[in-house]
Amino acid sequence: MNNIINLTKMSFLNLKSVFKQIWLIAAIWIVVSAFNPTFLNMLFGMIIVLTVYQVMAYEDMNGIDNIISVMPVKKKEYVLSRYLMGIIALFISIIIVSIEYFVALKLNQNLISLDVLLVAGGTVGVIAMCIVIPILLKFGINKGRVVVILIMMVLMMIPSGVIGYLAESPEAMEKTIEMINNVGISLIAFVLNFVVLAISTTISIKIYENKEIK
Repeated sequence: MNNIINLTKMSFLNLKSVFKQIWLIAAIWIVVSAFNPTFLNMLFGMIIVLTVYQVMAYEDMNGIDNIISVMPVKKKEYVLSRYLMGIIALFISIIIVSIEYFVALKLNQNLISLDVLLVAGGTVGVIAMCIVIPILLKFGINKGRVVVILIMMVLMMIPSGVIGYLAESPEAMEKTIEMINNVGISLIAFVLNFVVLAISTTISIKIYENKEIK
């Protein structure tokens, strides 16, 4: 466990090297989101993907595979540290989106409830992370870049479209909320996120353990 935590700390130290690239984009997005709720719906996926993708890309270009091969850590521990980094980024995005929501609420009355936004956005963020990590571990930054960009565009557009539709259709929103409340939105999100994380983690570990170090 100590190795996983230390590897995660190392990644956040590496984050400083790409901090300007990440937060310049995020800052612009946050400002725009205050006036256009559609962008607010995409913040989760964007923050998580930018953090995980940029850090893993930076480490890949600096020979992280060779470094891991000579360090007293297991490949499995390195993979798990990628997911821990993503989960931390998720909690950071929850704080940012929550603050941004109340700012946007003062400017836009027609917003979906914060609970639904957090659950939907958080789930999309987890799914995005669970797609990005195995792709980058398998193909590296050069080959995996195009695939990641295409997938992330789809993932960010889908929730934006769905939540935008619900915000503009009070009747549809009411029915959706009623259905979710009957089942339990927290339970649905927990089960879905747990299953996706478990599958992605298992795949990523197998990919990295079988990866040849050149």
